[in-house]
Amino acid sequence: MRRLILPVCAAALLLVHATAQDAGLVVGSGNYFSPIVANLERAVAFYHDGLGLDVTGTPSTAADNAPLRNMFGLPGAQLRWTVARPVGSRQGVEIVEISQAGGRPLDRRVTDQGAMTLVMSTAEDLDMVVSRLKEHGGAVVSGPVAQTPTDARRAIVRDPDDHFVELIAADRNAAPPSPHIRLTVRDPRTGDFYAKALGLQSTGSKPTADLVLLTRTAKIATISAGATELRVPNSDLVIEFVTFGSASRRTSGRIQDPGSTRLQLQVRDLDAAIQAVVRAGGHVVSTGGMPVELPGGRGGSTRAAIVQDPDNLFLVLIQAAAPRG
Repeated sequence: MRRLILPVCAAALLLVHATAQDAGLVVGSGNYFSPIVANLERAVAFYHDGLGLDVTGTPSTAADNAPLRNMFGLPGAQLRWTVARPVGSRQGVEIVEISQAGGRPLDRRVTDQGAMTLVMSTAEDLDMVVSRLKEHGGAVVSGPVAQTPTDARRAIVRDPDDHFVELIAADRNAAPPSPHIRLTVRDPRTGDFYAKALGLQSTGSKPTADLVLLTRTAKIATISAGATELRVPNSDLVIEFVTFGSASRRTSGRIQDPGSTRLQLQVRDLDAAIQAVVRAGGHVVSTGGMPVELPGGRGGSTRAAIVQDPDNLFLVLIQAAAPRG
């Protein structure tokens, strides 16, 4: 029986209440990892048949949801998506296929700006999982290896659309690791922007084992790599911002390009969050450079916009619900 331990995430647009304790603009996360892919069925095979995540029901579409297409800045595109979850969990990876929008594969390496890595552990035999991933379009980037005889074995695998998964061998009785995604950035100050301008919180730790694996994979000096770990407020989601110096290529992509990645964040002030990203060198992707009103339950709506940060990560900024009196 497959047993994967996936860090906790929220694939649906679950709104949180902003409180006076929220010092920054970001007050929660909306999903864990949302890869843009060229072919939904192929991606589902990788995450379902390869990683063992659960996919139920038929894919959703935006055919009758013009506001959602406008949020993507692609009013004439076709969007299909589904969510892959660990068995028994309500949370997972939201996989999005965008077609009829002129998308072009980005051909990213794990060290390239904008590359996103999902870090997860498995209690299955690591070699067996890696072999399955290869059968379903994955390519081994590194491993399985261990840094020392006492370290857990790790492997990095690229999915069919150049997103990455780092697998960590885990004991069947071990507790799951903290939620973890890794974004490759060119500017070491990116972590400062997310902490100071958006309000993500320091975890107080600095990754070491992951950096050793990555620098060996990229065949670059460890001294040229650096990392900052931040936690999304009111969430278990941890984001690691990693720099690789001159080994990192600039690969600028668009939201419709396979290999791009979305991350959903709830914010207490949508307009202020958009302005913060723009001031840092990002831009608004949504049609007309404006937020949209997405239809919600019970006749309500939710304001949201997609922005692209300077390191080619696409942020879905969602206005958090106001606290009830």
